[in-house]
Amino acid sequence: MVALALPNVIGSGVGNLLPVVEMALIARLGTNAIAAMGIVGMLLSLIYIYNEPWGTGSVIVLAQHLGARELDRAQRVLKETVYGKFLGASMISLICLAFLRPILVGFGARPELISEALRFGLPALLAIPFAMIGYSSFTFFRATGQTTWAMWFMMLQTALNLLLDIVLIPGLGPLPKLGLAGAGWASLTSWLLTDVGAYALIATPKFDLPTNVLKGIRLTSEGVNVFRVGFYAGLSNLSSVVANVLTQRIINAVSIPVFAAMQVFNRILQIPNTVVWSVVLISTPVMAQNVGARLHHRVRTFLRYCLRFGTLALGAFGVLCVLAPQALMALFGIRDPELAHWVKLSLQVMAFVPLFGYASAIYDSYFQAYRDTRLPFLLNSVPQWLFYIPALYYVLAFRDLDPAWAFWLYTLNALLVLVAHWFFWRQHVHQVDLGLK
Repeated sequence: MVALALPNVIGSGVGNLLPVVEMALIARLGTNAIAAMGIVGMLLSLIYIYNEPWGTGSVIVLAQHLGARELDRAQRVLKETVYGKFLGASMISLICLAFLRPILVGFGARPELISEALRFGLPALLAIPFAMIGYSSFTFFRATGQTTWAMWFMMLQTALNLLLDIVLIPGLGPLPKLGLAGAGWASLTSWLLTDVGAYALIATPKFDLPTNVLKGIRLTSEGVNVFRVGFYAGLSNLSSVVANVLTQRIINAVSIPVFAAMQVFNRILQIPNTVVWSVVLISTPVMAQNVGARLHHRVRTFLRYCLRFGTLALGAFGVLCVLAPQALMALFGIRDPELAHWVKLSLQVMAFVPLFGYASAIYDSYFQAYRDTRLPFLLNSVPQWLFYIPALYYVLAFRDLDPAWAFWLYTLNALLVLVAHWFFWRQHVHQVDLGLK
């Protein structure tokens, strides 16, 4: 687990530098540039939902074929995932480009933001198909156990993007100052170059499973199966995005300091999540390979090991949140007394939410390894929509109670989701044992 996850930790850690440096460069352009980037970012986040069913489905199906040593089928999964992602994302991006102005207005872009958002939106939308197939190359490296290559190409893409941001946004030397548009062109160029390098490596005979994605281009039942397996993962992501937007709107309407505290809490979570969620990334292909090889005992052993690792890491983080929240708050230099109060309370009340979310994600990986993405979708969405969102609206917007209820409801929802995952995992293990007998 450590050998597979450590390269992801390093790659993700380097990748986290990109939004920090990019935001620092864009902030110098003024408030309108930041706001325009945020408006376009909302559109991009919705488009990237299309990546989820292909990404999740390809991880599961590819790993199972590798576990069963069905190498020809594994190669077709990679190729047809690339075709499905690229063609679909290209169509979505082109449609959005054709109606970009009214779309931006619909997302709330004021007249003074439109021109800046349009200049950024053009290259940012063109970059999406190349980013999606770039993620597929990383998936292929992880599924074949070669996570070090995924790390190097993640770092390459980040380094190229950062270098181009530094050059294009302010316009160094003879280059013109592109401003916010420079960030979009940097993203497009870095992904294009990274894709060329990654797929050139995958096609070489030295690679463990050489696959030329430009040879024999066609979509078959294998590609349809990938999308079908990952369909509910896409719905789950869509559900989470919509629920997150509603949560922010409800809290923001009630209390801006509480809303800001939630943003700070999410930023603090990136510290432990850089490490532990790298384990989540490799858990699905590892378990799916063992399912393909019919080694069910190894699936359970790996799941328990991942849970123990997360309990130790995120349990320690939760204790730190409860006992010494000021140490974490100091990283962000919070000086506003009211905001500091709410951030401290959020850390103490939601201290173990990261642990609950991580454990639920590991159980999700277990179900996905058996090609069941519908159950994780239901287990994550039903408590969210039948309990959390209605309760949050009732308590904050309807009854106008203490805004701290937002933190308690968030924690309780995460706990309910985890309990539901644990219960259905026990049932699934029993069914697998009966099938083996």
